[in-house]
Amino acid sequence: MPTIFNGIPWYDQHQQAVNVSGGCLIQENGKYYLFGEYHQAASIEFAGFSRYVSSDLEHWEFTGLALPLQPSGLLEPHRIGDRVKVVRAQTGQYIMLMHTDDERYFDPVIAYATADRLTDTFTFRGPLLFNDQPIRMWHIGSFTDNDGTNYLLTHEGDIYRLATDGTTAETKIISNLAPGTEAPAMFRFHNHYFFLASQKTSWDHNDNVYFTADQFDQLTGPWTPHGQSGKWSHLDLLTNRKMWCRRTVTMHQPVLAWKY
Repeated sequence: MPTIFNGIPWYDQHQQAVNVSGGCLIQENGKYYLFGEYHQAASIEFAGFSRYVSSDLEHWEFTGLALPLQPSGLLEPHRIGDRVKVVRAQTGQYIMLMHTDDERYFDPVIAYATADRLTDTFTFRGPLLFNDQPIRMWHIGSFTDNDGTNYLLTHEGDIYRLATDGTTAETKIISNLAPGTEAPAMFRFHNHYFFLASQKTSWDHNDNVYFTADQFDQLTGPWTPHGQSGKWSHLDLLTNRKMWCRRTVTMHQPVLAWKY
């Protein structure tokens, strides 16, 4: 039985701290793949997205950068890359979604990269387009429904359905579901959809909020707001600590179990 420790750094096979801020976890063939921002000391510039692999969620192996710094373009030197999300397209290819920006956060663009396998180095493709235009948002999330359809989530509560190959946003399902929020996430429990978000208080803690849609296979809603779903405590980001927060879902309420 693995033991997962909260509030302290995790270490890889080289006894180096797991360097994977803003992590995204995906499971395949009995293994867990953890992707996130690879940070260098005293710098916010993009240095790559790291990849770690585990069979038990306790022991992690660093397998290198899933997407390295690019020589030019949206992820060239002196730019930002964060909020990485990885989904499996219905074609079988893997799509890495991310927020790119300049150092002042004045040039937000949602971009994507592709790979045939989770163990491959991803190939950067450029901006994710909707109606032939880049999506200029910064906080993003992703959701894969039971039928394999993938969705892009953004701050303020916008939801886009991705094309079958995951390389474009083909439909905007919802606009402004959760105004004043960021860090969107979504899951499905039985026939209920849950949309969770954090209020915009920078790194300060706040009461997270959530919404539900109860019609089977209807992300268009109607969506019902339910208020608080949990509170984040302020953490020192420089220590690279990791937290597992288990949620127990009872009908329309996702209960957060906050334990150290």
